[in-house]
Amino acid sequence: MKTLPLQMLVIHYEELVADLAGESRRLIEFLGLDWEPVCLNFYRTQRPVFTASAWQVRQPLYSRSVGRWRCYERHLGPLLEVLAQGGAEANKNRSCFH
Repeated sequence: MKTLPLQMLVIHYEELVADLAGESRRLIEFLGLDWEPVCLNFYRTQRPVFTASAWQVRQPLYSRSVGRWRCYERHLGPLLEVLAQGGAEANKNRSCFH
């Protein structure tokens, strides 16, 4: 498998909703940008949003989706196998693979 030689930052959704300020600061630092407190108020933007998720963009971060993937776990068997072949592991305590 070919990959780009770029650094990547992994952000787990569960950790993001548990510590929005800390994970946001980590992201901003990774990008080499200066921290601005307004980063935590992303949902208050007045910019136009032209996506189907326009309503969600205007909402604060919420934790209702944590673990929601488990509802579909039995349907994900083939996908989990392919991801495992590529070195990814499902972490039952998170909603993503690493």
